[in-house]
Amino acid sequence: MRYYLGLCVAMWMLLIAGASAAQDMHWIQIEAQPSLLEAETRARIYAQEFPDTQAHSIGSGWYAITLGPLPEDKADLRMSQLRARAAIPRDSFLATGANYRQRIYPIGSTPAAVTPAQTVEAEVVQEEATQVSVVETAESAASEQASPEQSIYVPDETLSVARASEGLLSREEKMDLQLYLQWAGYYNSTIDASFGRGTRRSMAAWQTDNGHEDTGVLTTAQREQLRAQYFAIFNGLGLETHRDLEAGISIDLPKEVVAFDAYAAPLAHFKSQDASSPAQIFLISAAGNRGDLAAIYRVLPTLSIVPMNIEKSLNKDRFVITGAGTSTRAFITASHKGGEIKGFGLIWPNQNEEQFDRLVAHMRKSFETFSGTLDPSLSVAINDPETEFGVAIRKPAFVKSAVFVSDQGHAMTDTSNLEQCSSLTISGTYDAEIIARSETGAGLLSPKSDFNPISYAKLGNAVRKGDKTFLSSYPYGGRLGLASVTQATVIETTDLSGNAEKFRLDLLAEPGDFGGAVLDQSGNLTGILVSRDDTGRVLPNNVNFAAATDALASMMQSAGLRLRTGKTNRLDDVALIASAQNILTPIECWID
Repeated sequence: MRYYLGLCVAMWMLLIAGASAAQDMHWIQIEAQPSLLEAETRARIYAQEFPDTQAHSIGSGWYAITLGPLPEDKADLRMSQLRARAAIPRDSFLATGANYRQRIYPIGSTPAAVTPAQTVEAEVVQEEATQVSVVETAESAASEQASPEQSIYVPDETLSVARASEGLLSREEKMDLQLYLQWAGYYNSTIDASFGRGTRRSMAAWQTDNGHEDTGVLTTAQREQLRAQYFAIFNGLGLETHRDLEAGISIDLPKEVVAFDAYAAPLAHFKSQDASSPAQIFLISAAGNRGDLAAIYRVLPTLSIVPMNIEKSLNKDRFVITGAGTSTRAFITASHKGGEIKGFGLIWPNQNEEQFDRLVAHMRKSFETFSGTLDPSLSVAINDPETEFGVAIRKPAFVKSAVFVSDQGHAMTDTSNLEQCSSLTISGTYDAEIIARSETGAGLLSPKSDFNPISYAKLGNAVRKGDKTFLSSYPYGGRLGLASVTQATVIETTDLSGNAEKFRLDLLAEPGDFGGAVLDQSGNLTGILVSRDDTGRVLPNNVNFAAATDALASMMQSAGLRLRTGKTNRLDDVALIASAQNILTPIECWID
């Protein structure tokens, strides 16, 4: 009896000592995730840097991701060091592990240090763990794969087990299943996570077409098969969660296609790994307010990587820019919250529209933010005034001169080479289109939106041989800001073929001069400088031609417009130059 009592006391003391030692061990809890698959995925990412990463169920469908366990003083020191170098979230904390249930990562033996509370908790949940072992096995196997598109074999289930495993799905996971069925053409109702008759019928139809018994309840393996079919379009992209500690952004990126290139605040650039591919992704991260959000919104469409043909919208806290050009399509979005601007942009080859749409949807769904914004001091040094955010600003293929001829913004110009332009703009701002042409080479442009110029030209008389005229134009592509005025003399009132719709000038012309206004001494329009016909003959540099007034008036009339007649009072040089500059505008040719 005395021996038995002594043994009990010794065992009791050992248990107390063991419990005390276990209670001294602490975990660094760095994240909590609301789904098993996401928790395992996040744990694997951290495990690449921290081998002691674990993940535990903590009840109510949540899972904790931890480092350790370690003695409390060592755990506290390690947490401080990791926080200091931003290796873990700032809101990480020490946990005793009292509420940790089943360990779901890594799969294997029980951790070396556990508390008595954990042991009891493990026994309590053992039966539940056994019941859902098929689900746990399926989702654990799924998380082993680097990419969501890879198919995973999971043993099939009975109908009752399938119902039980389905019952463990979160609302988001149920909505995903409806989305997959909708994409596959089996479901055409609301994505609402409610598995009613319509959803059951669609599941049964999918089962029949894929060689399964049509129970209307998908097994774990069948759900994974459907999911794999949905993600097959991502084959070869290498979708992987990227956690950017500098930008404060976590997002799934196609790591087989793009790789990190550089920071250029407010963007983190990811360039294509194939030099022949235009694929690019950038993360948007900046400290700022709504005004800063609007400023970023205004700059992004001017970047050379963004297609010309875009639709954009901005409200007080968010913007979206979408568009497609001849070679690429784009989706860009960012929002403002709590003094931080976060978002991303995807530039993708134009060949596969469905892949682009699905990739946008997946990236938007995976996009998460945490505290911190991109530090401008990390940006690469780019001393180039023709770049913004580390990207070249879009430039027109070429610039011509044009003269306003109505108060609605209609303008005349030289039309040579304009057929190669994807789009035209007036003054770099207003989209325009050609609405009339003359056989002389002159053309009439109309802005696509309301626009009222400061002034516009009036029609002068036909020129005479020997007349002194003045060319108002942008010889250097508008880089001087204002139009230049150059004197020119009328040499012949016809061209070299005797055509009276054009006249010949003694004038040395630069490329940007063409489309410029030839004015008389009263500032009235007497011609439009047009490019020389390509006859194969080399003419002297000072031989140039202008479309005459009759041809211009006729072209205006064909478009339902009338060029008003000007005044005859002669202007002094200052007034003439001012008048000539006010009626001129550059037009830009853009090639997407």
